[in-house]
Amino acid sequence: MTIDEHLLAQIEALRIPLDDPTLDLSWKDWYHFLLWDQEGKIRILVNLTLAGRPGEGEVQVSFLVNIKSDLLPVEYQTDAPMLTFGTALSLEWTPGMVCKHPLRLLGNNVVLEIDGKYSFLEVQDERIQLAIRFLGEAQATPLLVTEDSPFGSGFIGWGLVPGLQVAGDLSVSGLNFVVDHNWFSYHDRNFGRFRWGEDIGWEWFVAFATSDDCRQITLALDQRTNKDHSLKGLPYVFVYINHQLTKIFIGSSLHIHWEWSEALVRPVRLPGIMASLFSDRTIQVPQALQVEASDPEGTLLVNVKFETIAELIIPDNQERQYTFIQEVTGTVEVRFFHQGEVLHAKGILYGEYVL
Repeated sequence: MTIDEHLLAQIEALRIPLDDPTLDLSWKDWYHFLLWDQEGKIRILVNLTLAGRPGEGEVQVSFLVNIKSDLLPVEYQTDAPMLTFGTALSLEWTPGMVCKHPLRLLGNNVVLEIDGKYSFLEVQDERIQLAIRFLGEAQATPLLVTEDSPFGSGFIGWGLVPGLQVAGDLSVSGLNFVVDHNWFSYHDRNFGRFRWGEDIGWEWFVAFATSDDCRQITLALDQRTNKDHSLKGLPYVFVYINHQLTKIFIGSSLHIHWEWSEALVRPVRLPGIMASLFSDRTIQVPQALQVEASDPEGTLLVNVKFETIAELIIPDNQERQYTFIQEVTGTVEVRFFHQGEVLHAKGILYGEYVL
């Protein structure tokens, strides 16, 4: 398919106004990638965030791998069907680390390059033997959702490319895995100006499923909230079939219901210092999710069973001092009715719930 490269460039462009000497340090620009193999046995999140400005900011990296325990050596295997490996890095944002045209971020053990339809990402952490390196080519219709949506004391924007063709490799604790064109890969972008710890949160997921007749369905859902999720903004879900945007459900046509564990648990936490600080903190975790959507043009039913959870802890200067992002994965079943036909599909989902 033909990709609108002008729109793609607009989505990928760095938004932080680096030429402004009075730049507010609450500016953020982040690049987010998800990958998983055809069977969902390996699920990967890589997020790179530019915060502030050169000399007074950071490049923050989160890298999570959920992997079926039967792919690992016996010494790593536990009763849990999936294990989580992860790292979180903070690098000083020095002058010359970032180039805007084409986009290039080069730091210690971190490389990101995006030029038109093509991207290259490499992240490695030798301390915990975790590394990824891949090339990507945009395959799906890009979408710029918002530029300056109000968020906390500032605003946030969102653009997405819900389908890349990828090739590369992954290393987990000395084991190497090939990342090839059969893997699903999703990429999106957030940018804007806000402060962690304000009365903000969100509910978000990406699902990729294959229908009974082998069509590929990608769903991307987003809903902004306040911190305790008692107030919710306008929700929307984008439905892609074979990389083409097919349907959008929005607002009151969409109902999102999370089911939570009765028992309190201690999730995997990153980064290490924060995990130690909150080592005794137990929380309820998502167990299932249902999304129902209906309007005159179609209906959508999504049922999710969660299998893994990891919590990222972000310090802030607000009253509570910490923001918690729960990263979850699971299996998904989709029923989509549109233009007189019904598609049934099964696949994998990756989501976030921010508190």
